[in-house]
Amino acid sequence: MKRMLSYFKPLNRLARAKAKWRDAHSSHPSLERLALLHSTELPAPDASLFELDILCLDFETTGLNPDTDQILSIGYVELQKGMLNLSSCEETYIKDSSGINAQSAIINQITPEMLTSGQALDEAIAALFAKMSGKIVLVHGLTVEKSFLEHYMQNRFGITMPPLLWIDTLLIEKMLVTNRHMREEGDYRLSSIRQRYGLPEYPSHGALIDAVATGELLLALMTKCFGQASPRLEEVYDMHHYELTVSK
Repeated sequence: MKRMLSYFKPLNRLARAKAKWRDAHSSHPSLERLALLHSTELPAPDASLFELDILCLDFETTGLNPDTDQILSIGYVELQKGMLNLSSCEETYIKDSSGINAQSAIINQITPEMLTSGQALDEAIAALFAKMSGKIVLVHGLTVEKSFLEHYMQNRFGITMPPLLWIDTLLIEKMLVTNRHMREEGDYRLSSIRQRYGLPEYPSHGALIDAVATGELLLALMTKCFGQASPRLEEVYDMHHYELTVSK
């Protein structure tokens, strides 16, 4: 019975999805170029979360539909041993202003002029994949980053995104709300949740700022859930696995 229950544990399901992805694409000509993403094995379930490397990630985009919208900037910072490593901060603008419109410029504060010295999307995504290698990827609102990366993989390589170890602060906060109605109707904006935890207010809608803000929020959430104890990876992943999807 114990072995049967273990089979359905979220991290074990993720490990099987990774193996299935590798088997399905073993002969794909681009597999070697994607080795940084798919070749790393998952950490042990009982590993301390803060002994693992975490990449706090955020995208700024022109909208929420990867079929019609585009990535404007990518921001990330590493969280190591329970602390944000600010020397690892990176923000990359994408050198393509074709999708910018008045509404997105107001929301993101990104204008076409700011993108003129940016990187090509392929170059920026390759650098991101290198940073993701061997790390947990932390986001606030998994749908945006995951859907845009899925779209990129399909367009660029013709295959699905390898299953990754994602953690989502939005979904963790949702799981902490016991009232089901409030869980669905609550305010889960990054700035709003940070305010509830007494974290400082930052200018929103900047990829790097939001990546840092997400890392800080994770630390606050872990303190609320586990106090001074060090959370295990499995405990944190199990908190919101029902919302997390893996590539088929």
